[in-house]
Amino acid sequence: MGKFRRHTALLPGALSLLFAATIALSAAPAPRTIASEERAAEALIADRIAAERARLAPGLPPLARDVALDAIARERSEAMAHGAPFDHQDEQGRFAVVDKVQERISRFGAIGENIAKAWNPSGSLDPQEFAKRFVDDWMRSEAHRENILSPAFDHSGIGVAIDGSYAYATQVFWGPPKRINLGEPPHS
Repeated sequence: MGKFRRHTALLPGALSLLFAATIALSAAPAPRTIASEERAAEALIADRIAAERARLAPGLPPLARDVALDAIARERSEAMAHGAPFDHQDEQGRFAVVDKVQERISRFGAIGENIAKAWNPSGSLDPQEFAKRFVDDWMRSEAHRENILSPAFDHSGIGVAIDGSYAYATQVFWGPPKRINLGEPPHS
């Protein structure tokens, strides 16, 4: 009988320990994955682009993030990461982003694209460093900076992809067609 009591006295302590271990495991942060790092980098790129646009073109509205443009940008980065040419044109010489935007958003309006590729020997991604590096590079490039600061664009999507030793980023821009006032018709 004494033996039975000794084991039952240990049982509540063992359950407490098991319960504490379960709580500790459930409170641990989720492991970082490449996909979560890619999404984090996208958000940081958007923040840095917004800061640069506000600083250098304070009269322009911020670029609104657009989920359809995000999807197109991710598709472009993924395609390049998996063998598509690192170019604004696809294998057939077509501007892939233009086709995608015209199919999903509108056949009309201004469309632009910034792409970047970096050697990434570790195969992992530091989202902060990645975002800083790519936005700094885009801002040093006249053509990329023009897209970022263009009044023709008011929407943007960003996509990041990592594949092996390379990291890719794409920013897709879109702006609605501008209305043109042709003035008064001639009087007859």
